[in-house]
Order: sequence, then C-alpha cells, then structure tokens
Amino acid sequence: MIPYVQRAVAERKLADANFDLWVFPGMELTTRGGVQCLILFDADLSEEWRREAQARLGIVLADLDDKKLKGRQVVQLDCCYPDIAEKLDGLTGVKGRYIVLPNVSQGGKHTCLKDGSHADFKKMSYVGGYLDHGQTVETIHSVNRKRLSGTDAMWGDRYIYPLPTSDARSADMVKVGTNDCWMKLAAPTAEAVRQAFLGHQSRIRIARPGTASLSIAAIRVTGSKILEDGDLLLSSEQNVFIGGRGSGKSTYLEYIAFGLGRSCFDLKKIDYSGSERNSKLIYDTIMSAQAIIELDVLQDGAKFRISRAGSHDYEPRVTYPDGTVQSLSTKELRSMFPAVVYSQGELSELGKQAGRNTQIVDLLQFVEPAYKREDDILSGNIEAARLAVRGSLQVLAETWVKQQELHKLTLSRSSLEQRIIALEKTLPAQSDDDKRTLAHSDALSEYERRRSQASVQVSTVFNELTLLTKTADRPIDLASELEEASEFRDLYNNFVQEFAGGIAALGAKLSKIRHQITAAEERFASIVEGAKTARERVMEKLTEHRAATVQIGMLRSELEGIVAQIGTKQLRMPSPTEKMEEFERAIERLKAAIDARVQKTGAWAKQLESLSGGRIEASLGTYGEWSEIRAAVDEVSAKSGSQQSNRQTQVTEQIEDTSPWAFLDAFRSDCLAALRYKYVGSGPTDGRVEHPVLARTIGGSSKTLSQCLENMDLARVQAISTATPQPDLTLFYCDDGRRVSFEQASEGQRAAALLSILLEQPGGPLLVDQPEGDLDNKVISAITENLHSAKQRRQIIFASHNANIVVNGSSELVIGMDAADHGKRVIFCRGAIDRSDVCFMITSTMEGGEKAFRDRKNKYGY
Repeated sequence: MIPYVQRAVAERKLADANFDLWVFPGMELTTRGGVQCLILFDADLSEEWRREAQARLGIVLADLDDKKLKGRQVVQLDCCYPDIAEKLDGLTGVKGRYIVLPNVSQGGKHTCLKDGSHADFKKMSYVGGYLDHGQTVETIHSVNRKRLSGTDAMWGDRYIYPLPTSDARSADMVKVGTNDCWMKLAAPTAEAVRQAFLGHQSRIRIARPGTASLSIAAIRVTGSKILEDGDLLLSSEQNVFIGGRGSGKSTYLEYIAFGLGRSCFDLKKIDYSGSERNSKLIYDTIMSAQAIIELDVLQDGAKFRISRAGSHDYEPRVTYPDGTVQSLSTKELRSMFPAVVYSQGELSELGKQAGRNTQIVDLLQFVEPAYKREDDILSGNIEAARLAVRGSLQVLAETWVKQQELHKLTLSRSSLEQRIIALEKTLPAQSDDDKRTLAHSDALSEYERRRSQASVQVSTVFNELTLLTKTADRPIDLASELEEASEFRDLYNNFVQEFAGGIAALGAKLSKIRHQITAAEERFASIVEGAKTARERVMEKLTEHRAATVQIGMLRSELEGIVAQIGTKQLRMPSPTEKMEEFERAIERLKAAIDARVQKTGAWAKQLESLSGGRIEASLGTYGEWSEIRAAVDEVSAKSGSQQSNRQTQVTEQIEDTSPWAFLDAFRSDCLAALRYKYVGSGPTDGRVEHPVLARTIGGSSKTLSQCLENMDLARVQAISTATPQPDLTLFYCDDGRRVSFEQASEGQRAAALLSILLEQPGGPLLVDQPEGDLDNKVISAITENLHSAKQRRQIIFASHNANIVVNGSSELVIGMDAADHGKRVIFCRGAIDRSDVCFMITSTMEGGEKAFRDRKNKYGY
C-alpha cells in the first residue's frame, strides 16, 4: 500500500506546487507478552531497507499474501518490545531512521502499562508512546499518569509522552482525524518525530497550536562588510544563532534590530556600555559599504517588507501587502512593528541597574505593552492634573492681584469723594433749582458710568458671536460612501444646520437691537452733555470761590476716571471665591489621578510577581513614599532659618499622626493664606491669619516664621500644591524560600527575573544576544523550561553560547555561524537539532553542548 500512496502524493505535487503531504511508512507490531508497538520510518527510506527491517524482526514476507481480503492471524514477535531497537540498530541503513512507539493506552491487553510490566518499561530506550481506541491524555487514569511521568521510581525517571491517535482501522477511514493532535516536525524523518517527543512541551499540541501574530519571516543581507550576502528564513517560534567567538551571530541580531529600527544606531542607549560599539558596527559594516538590509515581516498573516538602504539614506521603507511603498521614520517603524531588543550584555547590565532603587515603572518595560501604555497614560494624567493645579493657582493669584488693585481703586474713590464733599462744604448755599441741577448732573454721571459698562458687555457679546459665526461657517467635511458613517454624518449635519441657522437668526436679531442701543447711547450722551453744561453754569455763579469749584471739577473728572476703571475691573474680574473653588477642584483631580496610579501599581505588582514565575515579590505601601512632600516643604522653608532635620522630623510625625493628604491639605492652606495676605493684605476675616501647621513644621522662633511668610511666593505655593505622596513599592527576589531585597540580589538573579518576565508576556519579536549572561545553570534550566510556552506567544531570536537553551529549549531553527576563508561570516548550517550537522556544531562550539545532549539522554533515554 505504501508505494501506491507515495506515488499518488508525488503525482499530486507535480500537479499542484502548493500541495505538500508527508507519508511515513510504518508497521504495527505485537511483541512477546502482547504489547503492541508502532514503528515509523523516514519518509524516504527505501522499500528494500523496510523489508530488511521486517526480516530482522522475524517477519517472513513470503508468508504474507497482500491480495487476500482477510489477512492472516496476528503472530507475536519472538522478542520483547524494548529489544526492537537493538535488533534494528544492527542494520546500517535503518539505524537512526526509525522510531518505536509502544502502546501506552489505558487498559486492554496490548498496553505496556499493565501491572508488573515495569521492568521492560524501565528498560526501553523509547521517548514516547501512543494511545489507541480514540483515547486522549485526559482519559489516562492517575496510576498510569504517574508511570508515564517519570516520578514513579519503579517505572523509571523519564517522561513518556502519550500521543493520541484516531486508530482508524476501517477501510472507509471514517475515523481519520477524529482525535485531534498536532505535531511540529522539521523534516519528514523519524528523528524529527523523536525530537518532537523530546520537546513535547512546544512541539506536540492537543488543541490547535497558536503562533505569534507578528514575526520576522526572513532577513536579506546584501553588501555587508562582515556578513556574506544571502537570505535567511526564520521560524515564527524559537531561533538561535550559534557559533564561536567572532562568528557573526551577534552581528546578525544587530542587523535584524537595525531592520526594525531598534539597533543601537537608531536608539541611543546611554545606560548600555556597548551602545557606541554596536552603533559603530552598523555604520562601519552597513552604511559605509552602502549595504542593504531587508526584512520580511508577517503580521496577522499579511506580509510586509522593510528595506533600509543607502539609496534612501537608510530611512525605513515599508512595502505593504498591496504593493504600495511608504517611507517611515524609525519611530513610526517601531510603532508599526513592536519588538523588544537587547544587545550583547545589555540585559545583564540592566540587571545591575535594576538593583538601584528599582521602581515599578522601571520594570513595566518588561510587562505586556498594554500595561506600559496604560502607565504612560496614568503618568500623563498626573502631569496634566499637576499642570491644572499650577494653572488654577496662577489664575487665583492673578485674581488676588486684581482684587488688590480694585481695593486700591476703591480706596482712591472714597478719598476723592470725601475731598469733593469737603470742598463743596466751603461753597455758599445754593438755590433749590441749582441744587436740583447739580444733583441731576451727578445722577446722570453716575448712570453714565454703569451705562458704559453695559456697552462694553454688549461689544463683548458681539465679539463672541462673531467667533461662533466663523465656527458655523467651517463645518467638518464628513462625506463618505461608508454605510456605517451615515447615522453620525446626518446627525452632525442637522446640528450644523441648526447651529448656523440659530446663530444667524440670533445675530440678526441682536444686530437690530444693537443699532437701537447705539442710537440710545447717542441720545443719552447728548442729555449728559447738556447736564454738564447746566452744571458748569451753576458753578460759574460761584466766581468768588472759583479756586474751589475748579478743584472740585478736577477731582470729579479724576473720580470719573477711577470709577470707570473700577467698573471695568468689576466687569472683567472673576470671583476670588470661584477661583479658589476651581483650585480646590484641581487639587481633588490631582488626588484622584494619584489614587488611580496607586491602584494600578498594586495590580501591576501582582502581575510582575506572576510573570516572574515567583522570582519577584512586591510589597506595596499605598502612600508610603513622601519624597515629593519633603522636597516641597524644604522649598517653602528655604532661606527662613529653619533646620532641615527638625522640619523633616515634624513632617514624619504629622503624616503619621494623620495622613499624607491631611498634612498636605493643612500645610497648603497655611501657605495659601500667607500668599493671599501678601497680595490682598488681609485674610478671610480681614485680619492676619494664623499658620499653625506651617509654624509647627518649620520650627524655630517667631523670626523664622516671619521670614518664611515674607519669602512666600507663587513658586513655593506651587511646589507644595503639586507635591503628592507616591506608592512605596519594595521588590524582593525569591529563590528556594529565601527572600532578599531586589537591590541586594545578585546581578544574575535580577537578570533572570527580568528575562522570565520577558518570556511570559506576549508581543512582538524578542531579540536577546546571549541571554545566559550572568545566569547560573540552575536558573538557565528554569528559563529553558519557560521557552516551550514562550515561543507560542511571541517569536524568539537569540544568539547564545549555552547549549541548554538550544537543545532543551527545542529550538525550531538553529543557525550555525563561522568565519569563512575569505574573512566574511557565513552560515555553515541551519535547521532543527534533528539534523546531524546542526548537532555536530552544537557539540563542537557551544558551552556544555555534549553535556546538554547527555543530560537529555539520561532524562529521556536518547
């Protein structure tokens, strides 16, 4: 049957270039004791060698008639199932080109997990088994689960993965594909199947496997001074560049980073010691040589191409799936294709820096991008709230200035009125008619002052109306053929029509009234002028007192000017009470923004604990960080003679007695009162207010307080008004039940925690050059286990000297680099670890290469 299927597949491939199907020749055998096994051979193993294998197992082909409708009765092999491998390894053309999978089903007479069968099970060298009759991993009972897990010493210490099968034994193949299982293979070989069992954590799935939504599919290098030209196809999962020192593996990673706009040339990393070196690498080997770097990127199944070439000054150009090309800045490129890149030694150095007063924001860069964006938004909200506090305080202070100016004008008005009254008392008695004339003139003058204010108000309204008219004349164009846009577009157009029509109608109506007002102004002005003339005639009668009347006239003229100023300021001056309320609301919004950040910090701390795999523990004090408050108190009391140690002790005591916000509110209130007194000259009770919290905090003598009050200005009040308590987050590194502060953990421990966080989060490609830096073998083993699940969430691209990452991490693609005779670095081999040339390079160039394979052999028997 196998030759017929193979021939049909070959014919199908010729007819359809996109068709691909791998057929593994195989046999189901029953061994001594009734245990059944499956044997799978390489897809290209010849029929001659398959017959040799059958003969070696004692299967006599001459006894078989494959044309009969019913086969002969099953005959058991004369060997136990663990011995099959030893027999087949005696055939040079078969050795290494087959895999044996014993039956590990729950129940039945053909399973190798029957009670008392532990000796053969422990002896076998096989790495996996199969389940028949549609069984799944979930249907295996606890006893057999333990036997397969490697935790039952009687049955061995190796984990044997139970592979579900459809067990389709009927000619109609109705059961084919009914028991889902996905296996990731690098090639149609038995060795690839073996590697899948060894790396089952990431290479075998019961549910449909997922892949990263964003991955680099290929890199193309042309014209580099150090790397040989060529295309390199990448896996969407785990890729590792290997090779000796100077083999070019780090260069490849930096080139990929350059293609993504994330190299040290694109991003100046001031805290990374290798930044200048890697930046120079890009310039010397790419730019000076006019080399070209191209990346093929897959995003949600759509293919994009990024090109950086000298012909366009290495500005990124992106070719979209529809063929259009667009130039982007590196910042836009990074936003379009998010990724995380750490150059050689950078993660280790970051571990060093993370030990110095680590804050939650320092670690958010390792968390899911959505959390970092949310942190940026919260930080922006806090800064916006602080800006609003500064703005409202500025307006409040300006209101106090205007209030003081109005107060001075009011005093001047009162003084002038008293002087006029005093001068008028020196004049002789006047007739009743003259008194009425003067009184009428005074009344008209007083009314004229209020009328002029009303005219100013009318002009202000018309200025606002003019601005609204201009807005109505410039509606937003919402023309669109989208059906979904029609509802909003129609409502908006109705609004604009009503708005424009209403403004036009209101404007026409008010314009008519304004013309009438203007005419009334002119008539009233004539009346006022007539009254002034009548007043002047009355005053001319007092010729003997001309000096006094002239003085009265001058004072009245001055009074009119002051009264006009008072009217204008009263019209335009906001209410100090309202501005104080606005300032207090701004303070409350700042408190709310800080509180939101505190709540999120708690959630992020828990997330960090989870992502670090328990390596990081966070202790959060809600409002335990007071450095901003202390700094603001120091600024308020500067140059007052206050002793810093004493006042900081007072800050601590008062906060502990009440709360950070209660202390801030009281201290700010005293500072505001002092500032208001400087501007207005009085407090709310028209007397100099007390400053109990300010006095207690700064300490010292009354002279100290007086000097502090004298120094009080807007900048000092702004400092205390925008100061806030912060969450006090203490991070600990946890290992084997021991807990040390994150600052006291070793650099390797901190780097391990950061790398764990990186591997636990989804996102764009993760590029790390030598992630094993400063990590001990125990930590590397734990990190390696994380790789199996991490590669399902994001593409991983490493350059590494550590074989455990490659071998036990089950890298889908290993790229072996070395220097060629002509000097350039070339790819000597590429593929999965089931390729012999890749295995050879791992063992010959990587630290612990042979040991990694030996450890896995001890663990899995191969």
